[in-house]
Amino acid sequence: MILRHFLALKLTASLALHAASPGPTVVGVVVEAYRGHVNSSIVSDGATIYDGDRLSTEPGGALRLRGEAATMDLAEDSIALVGRAESGVPSTEAELVRGTLTFSSGHAGNLEIVALEARVSPSQEARTVAQVRLTGPKELCIYVRRGSLQFFYRGEAETIGEGEAYRVILDPPEDELPKKKAAKAAHVRKAFLFVAIGGAAVGGGIKAYEDHENHRHKHESEDRP
Repeated sequence: MILRHFLALKLTASLALHAASPGPTVVGVVVEAYRGHVNSSIVSDGATIYDGDRLSTEPGGALRLRGEAATMDLAEDSIALVGRAESGVPSTEAELVRGTLTFSSGHAGNLEIVALEARVSPSQEARTVAQVRLTGPKELCIYVRRGSLQFFYRGEAETIGEGEAYRVILDPPEDELPKKKAAKAAHVRKAFLFVAIGGAAVGGGIKAYEDHENHRHKHESEDRP
């Protein structure tokens, strides 16, 4: 009798604990997908994305994720790991592993992009549209079409303003610095080197992204006055 009572209590406690356990955290919903994958599965429009999911696209593919915090477009032949953190407001983190990520966010603190251990996030309470592209094992390109970004790497920071585009070299060798200065590098830090480039060189497709978003907002405002 005592053993039966003990087992019943144990089962009740186990069920209560299971019921109280929170479900997986939702990051957002896929609103457009072509040759895209979530983890090892092909993804289609309307799929729910959870904390820790791996998003990827094939050559010629594309994937758009929309959440409370931001909208992100993964270009072809790209990989990103996405997560969600609750810090007073919904906050999304995306680690770009390969390729190109274009994103839009309406508030500072809502989104952080990680690339090669560097971190970028919107720096103002206004709509920010920007793109991050990996171009080498220690190199990335960043273009800000609207708003501004804060760039962080190994305890050092730099602000990237609207319309600015940079080739960013992480941990540059000492012999690279004079050469890059001669090439009119925008900013030099011990941990990284910024080289100014034309926005068209890095932001191919970001204008199409913004035009698409503006078109969507226009139709939403007509449908929902």
